[in-house]
Amino acid sequence: MAQSPPRQRLTRRQLEVLRAYIRAGSVAAAAYELGIGETTVRQHPSGLYRRTGCVNAAQAAYWLGLRESHAPHCQMEPP
Repeated sequence: MAQSPPRQRLTRRQLEVLRAYIRAGSVAAAAYELGIGETTVRQHPSGLYRRTGCVNAAQAAYWLGLRESHAPHCQMEPP
């Protein structure tokens, strides 16, 4: 079985965009909340998913919840 690529840390800004994207529920709302363009928000999810090993927003929300609760099984270190 092939191994998945190693997970990498997210920058503070990437975490901020991820939180806004999950909280807002849409690219447009997250962009408005952060005061950035929708194109910028659209570019973040694929990079975030790749770095966290997630494949969609639902997984990213779950991952973020685990990370922020400092669950012992979370594979990411706080930045």
